Amino acid sequence: MPDTPVKVGKDTVPADSDDEWEDATSSPESTPNKSALTAPLLIRGLTSSSESAVDDSEDLPDREFARARKVQKKRDERLEARSKFAKVQKLLPFQFCPNVRPLTISDLESCVALENAAFTNPEHRCTREKFAYRLSACPELCLGLFCTVVPEKAEGFDIETLKVAHLVETDREDGARSVLLAHIVATRSNDVVVTDAAMDYPHDYRAGKPNTSGLGHQEGGQTICVHSLAVHPKLHGCGLAKLLMKSYLQQIKNSEIASLVALLCEDYLINFYERFNFKYSGKSSAAFGGGGWHDMNEEENEIAGSVTWRFTTFGTAELRRTD
Repeated sequence: MPDTPVKVGKDTVPADSDDEWEDATSSPESTPNKSALTAPLLIRGLTSSSESAVDDSEDLPDREFARARKVQKKRDERLEARSKFAKVQKLLPFQFCPNVRPLTISDLESCVALENAAFTNPEHRCTREKFAYRLSACPELCLGLFCTVVPEKAEGFDIETLKVAHLVETDREDGARSVLLAHIVATRSNDVVVTDAAMDYPHDYRAGKPNTSGLGHQEGGQTICVHSLAVHPKLHGCGLAKLLMKSYLQQIKNSEIASLVALLCEDYLINFYERFNFKYSGKSSAAFGGGGWHDMNEEENEIAGSVTWRFTTFGTAELRRTD
C-alpha cells in the first residue's frame, strides 16, 4: 500500500530509511534557494533562535513581542516545511503546493489512472467499477492528495493523472488542473479485520437498493477498512504516503466515526505501519490475490481513547497491494 519501500526493477528502498520517515510531517511549499533556508530571519529585533544565542525581542513591549513571536513561528514553520519537502520539489518541474481533500465520484478517472500507475500487477488494482462503488457509497472515507498544475509547466513530466485531471477554474487562462498524486480509499465493515467480503462490492449497487449482501461498505460498521494507499511511482520515497496516512488517521480520530482501522499490506511494509502504531497478530483467512495474508490485530493499540489501528500483511506481492 504505501510508497515506501517500493520495488523498482531490481532496486528496493529500505523500509527503515531515515530520510523517508523524516520528510513528511507538514504541508509543503515550493523549494526555496539555499540561501533562503540559511539566511537569518529578523522581525523587529527578533532573530531566529538557530541564528542567534541572544533574543533581544524581550526588549519589545508585550503586545509587539507576542506579535513578533507569532510571525517568527509561522516563518520557521514555512522554512521547516520547505526543507522537508525539498526532495519532492526536485522531482517536479512545477510548484508543489499540495491540497489534501476528500475524494468524490468526480475523481473516479483520476483514481483509476493513479491505481494503474502505482500497481504493476493488475490483480492488485482496484477496478474502475469498484472505485465507482466506493466513491459513491462512502466518499467521506476516501482522501486524495492533489496539486495544482499548469500543463505547460509540466512539459517533460509524464504523469497519468494529469491527463484526466479537472480544471481548477473553468475560466482560468493558464488552464491549471488539480492533479491527483496520492490517495487512500476505504469502506466500513462490521468485522475487526479486512475480509474478502469487505474487499468485494454488491454488483447491483446502481439499483439504489439497501445493501443486504454483506459485501462491500457496511453503513454503521465500526471498522474502517483501508483498501488502497497509492502514490504515483514517480514520487515514491518522498514521504507522501506518510503525509497522507497521518492526515487520514488524524481525521478518523478527530471525527470519532469508528473504533478500528484495518488494512492489508506486504510483509516488508510492516515497519512502515508500525510507525502508525499498527500491530501484527498472525495469519489471515483472506483469499484475495491468492491468499497468504496475515492479520495485524493480535494486540490492540488504542489511540485517543476509542480508535485502534490494525493491519494485515502479505508476503509475496510484486508491489504494494490494494483490493
